[in-house]
Parts: sequence; structure tokens; C-alpha cells
Amino acid sequence: MKKTLLILAFIAISMSNFAQDTIIGFSFPLNDTVSKYPNKGLISNLGNVLRFENAATSTNDSITFTNGVTTGDYAATTTKWDNGDTIKSWTIKFKASNYTNFKISSKQRGGGTTPGPKNFQIQWRLNAGTYADVPNGAIICANDWTTGVVNQLPLPITGQGTAYIYVRWLMKGNLDVNGGTVAATGVSKIDDILITATNTVGIEETVYKNETNIYPNPSTGIFTINTSKTINEVKIYTILGKLVSTIKSVPTNNSIDLSAFGNGIYFVNIKYDDKTNYTTKLIVR
Repeated sequence: MKKTLLILAFIAISMSNFAQDTIIGFSFPLNDTVSKYPNKGLISNLGNVLRFENAATSTNDSITFTNGVTTGDYAATTTKWDNGDTIKSWTIKFKASNYTNFKISSKQRGGGTTPGPKNFQIQWRLNAGTYADVPNGAIICANDWTTGVVNQLPLPITGQGTAYIYVRWLMKGNLDVNGGTVAATGVSKIDDILITATNTVGIEETVYKNETNIYPNPSTGIFTINTSKTINEVKIYTILGKLVSTIKSVPTNNSIDLSAFGNGIYFVNIKYDDKTNYTTKLIVR
């Protein structure tokens, strides 16, 4: 009996130490509508966009991209947050069938030319469920990138199966960051969204590594892969996740040509000899 308990304890400890996989992530690298799509995560989630939603009217308003947390990149930016208490939100959706121990990170800013919403609450639901508050998910924003920060906050997601999981940053109250009332021109920004989780079946679908850079992006179709690692194969997917090409033998200059597929957005998954993977979004114009 003691031996069994020790084995179970070892398994539990081992499971808790498994590395977190990226499920979906947005860092908004371009001042382009393509940035509403994730640039990190499982291939099955790369077609799911960030939305600015009004639950009262079931509408989605437009998102623009302005200066973000890091110099040279961008943040998702919107106005029209007036009278948004408990009805307006930033929202994402994703699938993660074989995952547990979910965590969320994000950075929000309330302001720009006009002060934006001050208070948000992170919530989650399954496809057919109702939203529930995430414990400790209340966010207070300011006109900076250091106040409204969430870092690896646990998400109590269970029983998802193959259903979509929805996560939203819901506006709470109508106060702006200066203590007034949010105006229609009030600005809210969000950046560096990241959902991670632990894989329960031991099959790693996507791993992001910093050793790889693909350029130029956007381009007319020919890209160069700059990496210190040995490439095993390259797979090319459409924005909807359809596999359109598998390249088993990458040229010695590490170039790939997407011009034959036409203009659009593609996801390129690179598999290395060390069995890790890297996936990134490429734009052909």
C-alpha cells in the first residue's frame, strides 16, 4: 500500500512539473489586420481571432493596432467602450482537448488620446456554457503597461473535451482610468496575450523557440529561414489550418517559396532534427 502511494505521489509531482505548452498567443507584431490572428499556439487555434465584443447587441467592433508594450511592435486598440459595464469585452476562443493546468497572461492599458476603461474581470466558459469569473482575475488598468498586468494566472478550465473554450476580459463599471466616465472615444489596449497549459498525453504539438527568424515578412513569396538548428521538414498551412505543402528537403540556403500559393496569410511549421517545432505566420502580398 505504501509503495502504491509513493508511486502515485511521484506521478502527481511529475505531472505538476511538466512544461507548459503554448495554446494560443497574440503579440501583434504588425500594424495590419493580420495581427488579429494569433502568432503563437497550436496549429488548430491559429485561425481564431481576437474580438472586441458587445454582448448586448451581439456585435464585434473593429480593432486597430497602435504602439504596444515593446518598441517596434503593436497592441490591439479599440474605442467605443462607453456604457460598456458587463457587456463589452476583449474575447478569444481556442481548443485544447488534451490539456490541463491552464494559465493566462496579458497586459492592458486604459488610455491614449482619451482615457479608457479602468476595471476588467477575466472570465471563461465552454462553448455551450455560461461565463464564470476567474479567481483573482480582477484587473485595474492605468495609462501605462505596468498596472493592468496578469502573469500566469491559473484558469479553472475543466471538462472541455473538443469544445471551444472562450476567455474574455469583461469591462466592469463605467469608470475611466482617471476616475471619470468612459467616453465613446476612450481607448483600451491589450497586448502580449498568452494561454499555456500542460499536455496530458505527452504529445507536443507546437513548441516555440527563439532560435528561428523568418524574413522578410511580409514578402512577395520567398522567405529565408535563419536558424542555428537543423531543419527536418517544413509544413505550410492556410489561415484555416489546411495543410497545403510538406517540404522534406529544405534548400541549403534555407529559403522557402510560397508565391505559387497566391497572396494571403500562411502558417509555416518547422520541425527540427531535435524533434522540437516552431510555427510562425507569414504574409504573401
